[in-house]
Amino acid sequence: DDVTYNNTTVSAALNDLYNLTQTYCPPGYECKALKYVTNCDNNKVYTTTPNNLSGLAKIMADNAYLDNGRSEFVTSCSGVSFNAISSDTNGKGIYEIASTKNDTYPIYYYRGEVDNNNVKFAGFCWKAIRTTDTGGVKLIYNGSPDGSGNCTNTTETDTQIGTSAFNSSSNSPAYVGYMYSAVYNNEKREATNLTTPYVYGNSVSYSNGTYTLTNTMTSTGTWSDDYNTLNNNHYTCFSNNNTCSSVYYIYFTNLSGAFYFTLTEGKTIEDLLDEMFNGSNINTTDSTAKIKIDTWYSNNLTSYTSYIEDTIYCNDRYITRLGGFDSNGEFLTTEYSLYFNPYSRIISNAPSLECKRNIDKFTVSNSIGNGKLTYPVALITSDEVMFAGGRLNANNSTYYLYTSQLYWTMSPGIFQPYSNGNEIDISTSGLMNEVTYNNTAEGIRPVISLKSTDVVESGDGTQTNPYVIKTS
Repeated sequence: DDVTYNNTTVSAALNDLYNLTQTYCPPGYECKALKYVTNCDNNKVYTTTPNNLSGLAKIMADNAYLDNGRSEFVTSCSGVSFNAISSDTNGKGIYEIASTKNDTYPIYYYRGEVDNNNVKFAGFCWKAIRTTDTGGVKLIYNGSPDGSGNCTNTTETDTQIGTSAFNSSSNSPAYVGYMYSAVYNNEKREATNLTTPYVYGNSVSYSNGTYTLTNTMTSTGTWSDDYNTLNNNHYTCFSNNNTCSSVYYIYFTNLSGAFYFTLTEGKTIEDLLDEMFNGSNINTTDSTAKIKIDTWYSNNLTSYTSYIEDTIYCNDRYITRLGGFDSNGEFLTTEYSLYFNPYSRIISNAPSLECKRNIDKFTVSNSIGNGKLTYPVALITSDEVMFAGGRLNANNSTYYLYTSQLYWTMSPGIFQPYSNGNEIDISTSGLMNEVTYNNTAEGIRPVISLKSTDVVESGDGTQTNPYVIKTS
């Protein structure tokens, strides 16, 4: 508890003393006052600037506010709100993630309508996104300098290296992967082919090449009566028998028919999910987007790799909601089937830079991640977009990630019957969208991370005077 002496609490006195150390500058020294926010107790809380920072990360730290209090462009005493887009009252500038304040390398990020995060590196223009937990700085591609060497691109296709599908198909949950392995394709049996009484089971057994449905029920053969009465009886042979060599797992039904996956060799729905999303062998095939990015990097950045750090790019495929993929769970008429972790964080307005599973941490080295990247480059994540000022289904044409173009993040959204596999993207109006077919051609904006030892040769981050990273 606090102690009061002569009408002054000890904590208040210490706070005044700390404030004095931030504002007093001895003669002959160049000093910079640390920025502070005002919390809901009306106390000043200062941003941290560790001595181990250098280069662009140090510049960001020196100009950052904590994101959990009131500051110049944040009116709420509780800080930046991710329930709303960035604005003049909800974040515009550089912020420090408050929960990382005491880390060896706190995380600083740009948010909102900023004009000082332009970077020129390797002959290209970039926008700085945030620092990393090693003191590096993530950059997103923003085109080529103009004839005067300025980084003036803000919108249109010049901000991307081209367009590509995220994957060539969206018909399997596996295709939300930046890399993937086993593929089970979504299929549909039309209502016109479901006019016979069929046997449906809650579970199956398997022996000598034959599935046997267990805990069964038999439908009426009138699909308009059957489709919403199957409950959790997901398995069927699509016949009036309870045995078959291949079994069908139905994960969604409506008046138009049944959506299902085919299972063989004794596999169950749990095996399907394990093969696509769990275990060490789920990253064997490059996505279409990864191929596009790797080709561009190979042609343009290999001679600059020594300046680029190997950091984590998170393709978070952890499932937070099974929907119809839960054999003992929800009714089959629940349309939104799989929720992936990024989508759950979006709808709860709670961005996080933690990557839950090592298999989803895309890195070059396996010492810090899965070691599956050929080059240290990938895409932005939906969490980084939220920190920057984007929000689900909320237009935002003022924050620095708005380009008037559709472009991909590497964050899975949902899997559902009609639109199938969906990666989260940024729309032409700047909003985050969770329901976009993976095989849609959209913009590709590579993301790299400068090493903590980078040197800013010149510039102030503006379009006409971008930060220039020394490479010689």
